[in-house]
Amino acid sequence: MEITTLLNQIGGESATSKPKKCACKCRIIIAVVLAVLVIGVACWYVHRPMGPKPGTICTVQFRRGALGAGATIPVSPHTDIANGAEVSVSGTLIAVNREAILLEWENRNRITHENGIPTYQVHRLWIPKSSILLIRYDVKP
Repeated sequence: MEITTLLNQIGGESATSKPKKCACKCRIIIAVVLAVLVIGVACWYVHRPMGPKPGTICTVQFRRGALGAGATIPVSPHTDIANGAEVSVSGTLIAVNREAILLEWENRNRITHENGIPTYQVHRLWIPKSSILLIRYDVKP
């Protein structure tokens, strides 16, 4: 008699029951690993950021009602000027949180000359999300 057969008989197991238990344990392990992978992928998909990342150059279109420009005539969401007023601002996205976005914007109308080199005033705009219609940005292929 082999030692494993004797040990199995002492433990109350037959020699043929071990392969069945091993196969069952392997199935359970595979099922648990697959479940962990599926849950991990689902969590990553749900929590991944949607939209532009900080440093992206983008254009923020404001809600027309937030600007007092709500009208009875239709206005395209991609229009930069409606009824002679600017309804968007372009700049570099600095940060995003639950309440607002922070955009860095160069004022090209105000130029200062330092050592003969024209420079533009740079402003940071805190824009509440409640006033944003959409954010347009280019996607790199």
